[in-house]
Amino acid sequence: MEKKIDFLALYQRLFQTLSHGKMQELMDVSYEVTGVPILAVDIAYNLLGAVPKNKTGDYYWDYLVEHKRYDMDMTVQLYTDGIMQSVNEKEAPYIVDWGAATEEFPKILGVIKINNIVEGYVVMQCKKGEITEERMKAMSIIQEACSLMLKGKTSENSMESVYLKTFINELFNGRIVSEKQLDLWRKNCRFFPKPPYRIITVNTNSSSEKNVLSYISKYFQNLFSDQMLLIQDRVLYILQYSLLPKMTQMASNELYIFLCKFNAHCGVSNSFENLLDIGDYKIQAADAMCIGKRLDVHSRIHFYKDYYLPAILMPRINEMPRNNYISPVIEKLREYDKKHSTDFLDTLKVYIRNLCSTSDSAAQLHIHRNSFLYRINKIEEITGVDLREYHTFIHLAINIYIEEI
Repeated sequence: MEKKIDFLALYQRLFQTLSHGKMQELMDVSYEVTGVPILAVDIAYNLLGAVPKNKTGDYYWDYLVEHKRYDMDMTVQLYTDGIMQSVNEKEAPYIVDWGAATEEFPKILGVIKINNIVEGYVVMQCKKGEITEERMKAMSIIQEACSLMLKGKTSENSMESVYLKTFINELFNGRIVSEKQLDLWRKNCRFFPKPPYRIITVNTNSSSEKNVLSYISKYFQNLFSDQMLLIQDRVLYILQYSLLPKMTQMASNELYIFLCKFNAHCGVSNSFENLLDIGDYKIQAADAMCIGKRLDVHSRIHFYKDYYLPAILMPRINEMPRNNYISPVIEKLREYDKKHSTDFLDTLKVYIRNLCSTSDSAAQLHIHRNSFLYRINKIEEITGVDLREYHTFIHLAINIYIEEI
């Protein structure tokens, strides 16, 4: 006969444990009352507690119990299989459906949330027929207890932490706009970030990646010490402060490999000194991330300093019909080349890229300087323009650059 769950005992014992115990004790109580194996992990898949300690035959479960955490390759496999993305934080607890991973060992999954952000998971491992409404209800209680426990252990409820979290939220949302406001925050926070600063943005390519971003945020916390993080609108925002010279060269092999594994890109702003300018540099980081993953598909870390021109040109170009920005010179030469089987347009591009240097352009095309001058004169005759006139040159240079990117 199926064991009935004593919910009053569950409430009382969990409550008693919260005041003085550890996450492992919460798991002990949960196991004794529900009668099925249970474990808890943080967002980085470090084991917080598990009962029983002996192996169950489930590979992922047994690995956690033995090694206390998943290595990077196993975490990537969870991502690749879609398990990380499938966490339904809005409807937890729920019965997981991970195909072969849960066919033999069905599971009830709950989430551990702090300040409405997923910080870990609680998992009940059942046998077929053991998933009942009572155990689902028990998991809803257990996950809340785990959230309270983890919140207390990480001092999330301390006044200092509340101030800092509110501060970074106000900063990134543009609600701190004066020196007077900054001074008030300096007085109320024991800690205040010092310059120079830098903004980093990180995202992945799926709309269901909030839990993956939480995991990535933990990775960044381990990689850099002086930073404050916020997940908002499917983007991880990072304010780095007290930057050291070595931190400005962030494109390490380790970070690149990590971002590749999770199909993520990050944008990096220029450094700055005044926190009131954070809105401008937030845009820089976001532009670097978006433009970088569009133009440099093989890269993962994109610095704004490499994308000044695309950041200026692309937003407007994307809104304009081609006929509104293309130079008539280019269209005339394209039609002439097509009709007469010439290559004057390619000659023009070389000339513009070499800043109207006749000798450099002739050398690049492997032709005599006089032959090159003949081509330029012919181009000006066909189009009716002076190629070295400032505005004509700028327009052509912009058109050629747009075509390249």
